[in-house]
Amino acid sequence: MPADDTKQSSSRKRASTTSTFPGPSPNAIMTSARDTALGFASSAREWLQPDWTAPIAHLESLSTVMFSPMAAHPVYRSDSMVKAIQLAQQQQRHRSNGADASSPKSSPNARDLVLHWGETQPWPSSATLLEVEIPEAAPGLSLFQGFATTYPSLTNTKANTSPKRSRNRRKKQNVPLSAAKDGALKGVIEERERRLRESDKINMQMTSIGNEIRQIDMQIDDLINKRKALEERLAKLEVKDQQVQLAIEELTEKIMVDNDDTSSSGKRLDSVDDESDDDLEFGENFKTFSGHDASILAMDFTHRKGTLVSSSLDHTVRVWDMRRGHCYGQLDGHSNLVRCLQLDDMRLLTGSDDGTIKQWDISAMLQAPTPASPESLSGFSSAQASPSLSPVVNDDAAAIADCCQFTLDEHKAEITALYADATHLVSGSNDKTMKLWDLEAQSCLLTMDVMWASQHSSASSQLSLDGLKINLFDHAVNYVGALQFWNFALASGTVDGKVRMWDLRTGQVHRTLPGHKGAITALQFDEVHLVTGSTDKTIRVWDLRTGSVFDTLHFSNPISSLSFDSSKILCSDNANEIDIYNRTSFHHSKLSGHTAPVQALKYKKGILASGAQDNVVKLWAL
Repeated sequence: MPADDTKQSSSRKRASTTSTFPGPSPNAIMTSARDTALGFASSAREWLQPDWTAPIAHLESLSTVMFSPMAAHPVYRSDSMVKAIQLAQQQQRHRSNGADASSPKSSPNARDLVLHWGETQPWPSSATLLEVEIPEAAPGLSLFQGFATTYPSLTNTKANTSPKRSRNRRKKQNVPLSAAKDGALKGVIEERERRLRESDKINMQMTSIGNEIRQIDMQIDDLINKRKALEERLAKLEVKDQQVQLAIEELTEKIMVDNDDTSSSGKRLDSVDDESDDDLEFGENFKTFSGHDASILAMDFTHRKGTLVSSSLDHTVRVWDMRRGHCYGQLDGHSNLVRCLQLDDMRLLTGSDDGTIKQWDISAMLQAPTPASPESLSGFSSAQASPSLSPVVNDDAAAIADCCQFTLDEHKAEITALYADATHLVSGSNDKTMKLWDLEAQSCLLTMDVMWASQHSSASSQLSLDGLKINLFDHAVNYVGALQFWNFALASGTVDGKVRMWDLRTGQVHRTLPGHKGAITALQFDEVHLVTGSTDKTIRVWDLRTGSVFDTLHFSNPISSLSFDSSKILCSDNANEIDIYNRTSFHHSKLSGHTAPVQALKYKKGILASGAQDNVVKLWAL
């Protein structure tokens, strides 16, 4: 190689130069030259030879470059400078020996600096020194090499490196492309380098994703803690709301009592209403309302000291003050009997045999002046105070027709059942249809054909012979006997003895519960159970989760009305007594007080209202 030849030639030159130069060592030469230069400023001509011809400025310049502590090239004060001087002297002697001996007058150039060492050996001139290539000094030991030589045990990388770490180091160690013997190996090496870069990038992405996951976990924990805190606050607010509602009810009752105390009629009734709820015993009849001239068909009320509305076969609908016991008046507007009604605060909905449904606002009636004569107060009696009192209603009770807000009249036959929530109403009619109404828009949203649904039922759901006899020859049985809905779930009981579960979003039947052998006359459900009463003299309790019969109660007469809660089932079976079935002890008990068969029941908040064929409405404490 050319580089190797150059190194060998330079080493031969150094060897020849060292062997041909006589005299002391280079260190001695440098020491002698330094001493000479220090004394040169004061007595330069004392030690110069007589043949000195160069100006004194040359000598000063050379001494400054070679031996000054501030010299820009400290290489002149090193071993390399000595070697350069030796080489220059060798070349000068070679030229002097080869020169013509016959020219003794030749002398050095006046501009060259010529120094002599001792008697015979001259220094090379400055021009010669600047032209000579300075050889490189032999490299010495590095600091790390010296440390490794001193402490070999600490620098033994093989002993302190695990095999796994060594493998990883070898894996990531760069392989020079020059080591590749052919193109295929070079391609493999390039591919390996690319894979290593890709691996590093993947590791960085994995680290970033791991950090993001940890941040998300921290945020989730923070949100969970916030949710728990909000749930605790919500629970406290619910408890506080219940307390506020109770306080509002108490204040409302006090306001009503104070208002009644200001009227002359209220003073007389205070003695009757002094009994508290705690004084009432279970099953006690504490109030009786009379005034209708025929059997009671339907009724509903708000609360114990609120308002009660009743309808009768005498074609009247009467509004009663439950606390004071008098009749506010009667609602005139329907042209036929009112068979079903529902009262929610001041909103009253009535369904009539004239095929119409009316909505009433009875607040105007409650604000009207009430009769103050003793005769007007005799329409109510207390069972405790006057059990033998023959109540007489005020015949001069005002008929208020302007309380009607609107009328729905799309049915073609009698309205036999209805149920409403805040915004919607479902009605059943003897025209064999049920309709869903929007009370705000006063329009029909959906019509469900019960006849079509019954015709498309399975063969096993057909009526028995006994059921057909009951339904064909009993003109009092309604085609849609009862219904109730919640959200989009509607339950209906019809004359064929079937309970059908409807989806109000589609108007389709999604479940049919067969079992009764007679027309269904009463129906009610809660979150778990559905209770139905029928003319087949049975009450069935259905499990809504499975669609099966949970319990069956048998009676001696057809069921006309029922109501239930989690602990008891109340029903009337065309007898003078009201049956109470305890769902926990499975025990039956009776409420006696009516003198004719009971036709209608309504149970709310521990108060039972019953209407019978004796033309009176009674309130019972349960």
